[in-house]
Amino acid sequence: MISPNEQVSELSNLIKETGKKVTEDSYNIFFEFLAKRGLTDADGPVPLEVWSGIAQAFADASGYRVGLQAEILEPIDGDPSAYTSIGKVEVASADPTIFVQPAGE
Repeated sequence: MISPNEQVSELSNLIKETGKKVTEDSYNIFFEFLAKRGLTDADGPVPLEVWSGIAQAFADASGYRVGLQAEILEPIDGDPSAYTSIGKVEVASADPTIFVQPAGE
């Protein structure tokens, strides 16, 4: 018989694996979506308003909350063209607005 601690551990691992898979799938979907619309790195940065609109559409379609994060970069000493990541900050988020039922209904 599985102990409650083992059940919690298994559930925790399952949630982490599912979250990682959803994240990876979302990255791929976003990049394919942008590429089909001609929005690539070669065209310059995609404005935050475009990202926010896309995130809202995905949130509405999936029911998930979508967070947009910016990477915080710091220059590497001695190389002006190289940076290292020192963290992330959420710059926008989108909560699903379609088919949302109020609590208790």
